[in-house]
Order: sequence, then C-alpha cells, then structure tokens
Amino acid sequence: MPNVLVLSFEGFSFSSRQLYEHLSPKLLSRAAVHESLTIQDALHWIHSGWPNIVLVSDPVITTAESKTLLDTLVEYTKHGCTTVCMGLFAPAVESQDLDNFFKAFHLRWRAGKSAQHEAKLVSVDANMIRTDSLVPSFYADALFLSGAAHEQLVYHAFDPSATANAYATYGRVGLGKLGYIGDTGFGEEAERLILAMCHLDRPEDSLNHMEG
Repeated sequence: MPNVLVLSFEGFSFSSRQLYEHLSPKLLSRAAVHESLTIQDALHWIHSGWPNIVLVSDPVITTAESKTLLDTLVEYTKHGCTTVCMGLFAPAVESQDLDNFFKAFHLRWRAGKSAQHEAKLVSVDANMIRTDSLVPSFYADALFLSGAAHEQLVYHAFDPSATANAYATYGRVGLGKLGYIGDTGFGEEAERLILAMCHLDRPEDSLNHMEG
C-alpha cells in the first residue's frame, strides 16, 4: 500500500471533505495517509523516507520561509517520489512564487491567468498516467500554465487567444514526477485527476465501469 504525505499548512484537510467529496475515503482505503500541519513535521516524514507520494494542498511551500522544505522536496522527488500540487495550491498561489517553485524543479512551466475554458484530455503515456477514469473534456475554472511541453500536458484548453493553456501538467523530475492541477472550482474531474496522478485510480473508477 503506498504511503501518502499531505502537506496542509493553511487548514486544508483532505479528511474534512470540504473541497473534494470523494477524495478522502478513496485515499484512506487505497493508501496509508499522514497529514502534516507544520513544516517541521513534513520535514521529519520526508527525511524518514516514508512517503511515496506527496500531495501539496496549499502554496505555503512556495514562500521564502519554506525554502528548506522546498529544497528537500525537490531532492526527494528526484529520487522517485510523486509530488502533486492540488487543493488550495492553485487558487491561492502568487504567480511569481509559482514560477520560482517550478524553476526549483527545473521545469519551464509558468503561471498564466485564472480563467474558465473547456479543458480537453491529451493523449498521454500510459506509463505516466492512466486515463480510463478521466473525462474527455469539461469546462474548468483554473489557473492555467504556459511553458509545458506537449508530453507534459494532461488537460489543455483550446483557446487561440491564450498562451497559457495547460489545466493539468505531469512531468518527470529525475526518477520522480511532479503533477500540477490548476483547478480552482474543486470539481469531480480534479478528484479523478489527483487519484490518477498518484496511480491510486482503480478499475471501478473508470468511466466505462460507471456507464456499465
């Protein structure tokens, strides 16, 4: 069973179910979960080598005061961890802080604008992320990104007037992966994407299974 560390420094609690109705029970049934409410606690758990997956649920890690944690997480991700930015991360992060965050992971992703667009699923490497449980398209309220290579796109918006069109990105960082979900509306689509990026999606989550 995978070990999931949730960084919750601003009061987002996956267990409260306030944002994502189904995420908490699915995570708890499919993984061992620990929620860090302080930076020191997060550093302790990362240094212990416990988590396989880190969910970054708010943007505190992007601030100057959290540089030690960010540097630690970057190195830990490079050694095989999957790190996913979700929850209140995109709605609350400052653009410059987000750009610096991605630079720390040596990615060219950059903050765009918060907007509503139709997001469409991109054909992605099945070894990176399974798409059976992901809807083909939906209208998304999100902080979109620019600078993502095509192979790093999971969902993007078809808007010829927009240069920042990535709703969700997922890229390799050394032996690990970094995922970004720009969702600011806390819809079911983001729940599905979080589980898929963590490889915690299951056959019963697939759209075909639900239709059947």
